[in-house]
Amino acid sequence: MPDPRTQTPRGIFITALADWQRAWISHAHHDRRAATAGFTTPTGQAHLAAMTDLATRITAIETQIAQTPANNRAELRIKITILSLDGEIREEFQSSILEDAMRMIAEAEA
Repeated sequence: MPDPRTQTPRGIFITALADWQRAWISHAHHDRRAATAGFTTPTGQAHLAAMTDLATRITAIETQIAQTPANNRAELRIKITILSLDGEIREEFQSSILEDAMRMIAEAEA
């Protein structure tokens, strides 16, 4: 019987989740501020630019996590959280999550 894996996520997953959550919170803040100021005003445009930068950061985090294999259920849960939209795993990331799950199942059965 294989040794049970620890269910503590590696730092890369913890950091990615925290960064991803902060980026989305900041994105929502800038969205509200842009709407309040008016999207066509200089202030609104500055907030829209900040949202674009944050969207780029979010995409980078998602790409990094999609390419990092999850080694346990805790990491897989974080990966699913980051790569999902409204509770549904986004199509472009389904194979990454499925590969991790199938690998973990095979290892558990070995």
